[in-house]
Amino acid sequence: MVGDTNVDLEIRLPSGGVAPHANPDPRLFGGGSAANTAAALARLGESCSFVGTVGDDSYGRFAVQSLADAGVDTQWTGIASSQPTVMVVTVLTPDANRLIYVWPPRGGAHAELQSTPIVEALNGAAWLHVSGICLRVSPAREAILDGMEQARSNGISVSLDLNLRLENWGWDGEFRHTIMAAVERSNVVMGDAKSEVVPLVGNQNPVEAATHLAGDDRIVVARMGADGAVACSKTAAVVAPGYSVDVVDTVGAGDAFNAGFIASYFRRADTIEALQWGNAVAAVTVSRPGARATPALPEVTRFLATQ
Repeated sequence: MVGDTNVDLEIRLPSGGVAPHANPDPRLFGGGSAANTAAALARLGESCSFVGTVGDDSYGRFAVQSLADAGVDTQWTGIASSQPTVMVVTVLTPDANRLIYVWPPRGGAHAELQSTPIVEALNGAAWLHVSGICLRVSPAREAILDGMEQARSNGISVSLDLNLRLENWGWDGEFRHTIMAAVERSNVVMGDAKSEVVPLVGNQNPVEAATHLAGDDRIVVARMGADGAVACSKTAAVVAPGYSVDVVDTVGAGDAFNAGFIASYFRRADTIEALQWGNAVAAVTVSRPGARATPALPEVTRFLATQ
């Protein structure tokens, strides 16, 4: 897993509103899209490493330790003394909606990722997964694109989570060009149907947009929340409906889906089964608080057996 790790500060608002001078109990979790996916894969029994950069601060140490505690290899996780570890503050409302604030609003330690740890981690790897959020800034942008190119050249499967965050930072021509370069280097592209796949292509139909992004050796998976997910090649589309659960916390749902899909697809499952695994891991995760509340392998098996 190559990309971002940070800390998530979660504030859950009680039903009935917050009384004057009340202080809802905040909780600190390890976070970051790529890191969440790595932790979820480890919970599913997969051997995985995280390649990224944190700040030389207590939050960075917390983020790395949370990955290690989840069973993720962190030997290629570096420290950037010039930038702080990113904090994501999430305010959860009683109806499971969320407000998200990021500090610092631009940059952060994850942007300082260099090529060397990526190259070293690829030695012996079978799959490379990257997060698009790190493609906005240098030197991480160039390091990740080079790593994707090297992985493809060495026969390593590459997946990309678009992670565009347009609601935070919008589009610019350079970022769109970079994302498309990353898409071209990927075997699997994953993203939210409405907020990522559709605006990237400019087609309001998620299936048509995903099909447009697909290639001869590339499928595109559009996540549709409670409605499930669709995977598109150039010639066909496969849909897997979502599973009904009582939603507690949707933070990290896409990251959890990615882990379930990758774990299944890596084991040579067909596309529909991989989609079902992604949906199942995401469904169990959102029924619990915290982006890292992902299920272990036996839990997923039991969940799918009841559906």
